[in-house]
Amino acid sequence: MRLTPAARALIPAAALLVSTTPSLVAQSDTWALINARIQTVTHGVIEKGTIIIRKGLIEAVGPAVTVPPDARVLDLSGKTVTAGLVDLTSSLGLAAPPAGGGGGPGGGGGGAAAPAPGAPRPGLEPDRDVTRELKVAPGDVKPVRDLGVTSVLVAPSRGLFRGRSALIPLRDSVDAKDVIRAPVAEHIGYQGAQGDYPATLLGVIAYQRQSLYNAQRQGVLLDRYKANPRGMERPENDAGLDALVPVVRGQLPAFIDANNENEIRRADRLAKEFKLNATIVGATEGWQALDALAGHGVVVSVNFPQPTSVTGWSYRLSQRRPLGDSAASAREGQKLIEGNAAALHKAGVKFALASGGTRDFVINVRKVVAAGLPADVALQAVTIRAAEMAGAGEMLGSVETGKIANLVVSSGDILSDSAKVSAVFVDGIRYEVAPPPAARAGGSGPGGPAAQIGGSWAMTLTSPQGPLDLTVTITQSGASFGGTMVSQFGSQEIGDGQISGRTVTWTTTLSFGGQTATLNYRAEVDGNRMTGSADLGSFGSGTFTAERKP
Repeated sequence: MRLTPAARALIPAAALLVSTTPSLVAQSDTWALINARIQTVTHGVIEKGTIIIRKGLIEAVGPAVTVPPDARVLDLSGKTVTAGLVDLTSSLGLAAPPAGGGGGPGGGGGGAAAPAPGAPRPGLEPDRDVTRELKVAPGDVKPVRDLGVTSVLVAPSRGLFRGRSALIPLRDSVDAKDVIRAPVAEHIGYQGAQGDYPATLLGVIAYQRQSLYNAQRQGVLLDRYKANPRGMERPENDAGLDALVPVVRGQLPAFIDANNENEIRRADRLAKEFKLNATIVGATEGWQALDALAGHGVVVSVNFPQPTSVTGWSYRLSQRRPLGDSAASAREGQKLIEGNAAALHKAGVKFALASGGTRDFVINVRKVVAAGLPADVALQAVTIRAAEMAGAGEMLGSVETGKIANLVVSSGDILSDSAKVSAVFVDGIRYEVAPPPAARAGGSGPGGPAAQIGGSWAMTLTSPQGPLDLTVTITQSGASFGGTMVSQFGSQEIGDGQISGRTVTWTTTLSFGGQTATLNYRAEVDGNRMTGSADLGSFGSGTFTAERKP
């Protein structure tokens, strides 16, 4: 295409605009990152070195690397570069299932309407392929990528047979052609499907076992038919059953969602009974089931449960305290929960760390380090170990020649409390991370004076289980607040309400089926409107809007 003189005249101005607004534009090219402190993860630390990136790959790394003439040079003096973090617990890019599907923990959707005959049943789709569904929006990716996370394992978050996952890069736009690896695993849990059956934990377990036995038989029939079809009835075409055949043969890993002690032991028994290549995901009470974790891959969630919701069989006895000592009990329980990963490491269990759906992924990994996990082990657990568990250890997880250029640039070690991420490379594409706004004079925090949020709010929460309407009543005291959230499921007290400028955060505790879960909320306030996100524990994550009532 030939440019007109007027168009050519605009090129320098456009180039200047791009060069002066790097935080708004992703940059892809041949790069030379020089004078950087490099945490290679697998081969120690290079105190002052160079990384060459070409065509999305690391072409060279070391203390004495020649900079090619065609490279864009980025001087990172005073900065640390490490491998991008890998999160193995995400549902990014997947649409929320229909309202009412999925049931509660350990149960089915007995109260929900059954789907039409032949229609997929959310949570009971072993042949579900998430690569066909990915719809990733830049606004969903950026908050996660800005933490230093460069790839995530995407899988549905609820159900007993959830489908097959895919490892994806956190670029602004991702579809099936960008997937790093798929399928990674078949994902299994202990929540029922939408409809009438299975509607109890006993039904879920029975359904899972029978399905896996049927898959074993299906595999035998398919082999026999392939070897000699003459005179043999053709095996039934069953996509769901066929998807489980490589699982029961150990060819496709089974990622089993199991957090508390009971679930971990249940997952261990299932894996042993069917000789599954099993990875236990969650393991937030892993310190209580070390014997059951032995021999399995383990992904430890840092979405910490509240001490009151820890349900292991031996926990309550070991944590009994005199009446009136609930605060001391909670502190002791929190120490155990945050020290879970350190206890597993001490016992010789090799694991990866994952967000479990919380946006405080890096913050909570730092808490794990403070609780006793060596910092170098924690770094491995969010990089190379996570990549290896996703079957991508030769592509991701360390700063090595030939690997994908997924890198994080920060002001110090990424897991140190003072570290600030300034840029992230994904597939060799550079994304700048804008610093948080500076505190204003006379303000109460980074965002200035605390927003005034007292009153009654009408809130709509959109979650993987569908939309939910709530009435939120807030009582504010300076930069903190309390109150209640009321929905069709009852009333929950607001806890730990904090205001920093226009940003507000709080928690609630939801009780169901004899168990409790902590839900975390974060929002931006604009006058009489709030917009934010919610970490819903094992229910996944959601978004919400709220309007203040007159």
